[in-house]
Amino acid sequence: MPPNAPTIVALIRHGQAAAPDPEGRFLSKGPVGLTAVGEQQSVHVGKLLRGLRIAAIHASDLLRARQTAEIIARTIDLPVEYDDQLREVDCGNLDGSTVEELERSNPAFLPWVRAGFEQGFASNADHLDPTLRFPGGESITDMAERAVAALRRICERHRGRCVVIVSHAWVTSVILCHVMDVPVSRYFRFGQPNAGLSVVRVAPDGRGMLDGLNIAASFDIVAGGSLPVRDHSLTTGRG
Repeated sequence: MPPNAPTIVALIRHGQAAAPDPEGRFLSKGPVGLTAVGEQQSVHVGKLLRGLRIAAIHASDLLRARQTAEIIARTIDLPVEYDDQLREVDCGNLDGSTVEELERSNPAFLPWVRAGFEQGFASNADHLDPTLRFPGGESITDMAERAVAALRRICERHRGRCVVIVSHAWVTSVILCHVMDVPVSRYFRFGQPNAGLSVVRVAPDGRGMLDGLNIAASFDIVAGGSLPVRDHSLTTGRG
């Protein structure tokens, strides 16, 4: 194998999760599992991967990512290795907040829900500042440091092979920023629908190429669900 052979990485966001909960709370660290739609999305991604020679599956240990990875693993017959460095940004004391509570007490963190959970449109004027640290938690920049370190460690271990990483919306976004040599402050430029599968080739320095973005996502969840879908029976379900 050439010493600079790239690692091919399939980056997957978890399937649709049960968020918000029945009380309207948005939980990131809490035990939020997949919905029935999320399970179907995960099965779909697993079937797409079944034709590839996958060396390993690495995943965040948060429940929604863990369940997604386990469904994929059953489909392609591989174990899952869990890594807490692939967790979504730690939202600290705001975990479990409702939109109303954020509007009242922490409006600067509203994009956490609107652009993160809901995948609404994010712009220069309306996104979560990557340096803004959640009270008692992390900033996007903090999270990027550990997530990129995990990526480089995984790629070094599986140099020249193909691996799967199952994680979260903003984790995938900051990894894409690093691979493409884009400042992490531009993380919000990448939409991340549930069970979206993106493919990158990564060199030993962690930089590389984007070969496909959200290639497994159904049209009714791309662009935050705003695409004018004519026939929902031809999609895999809203996520």
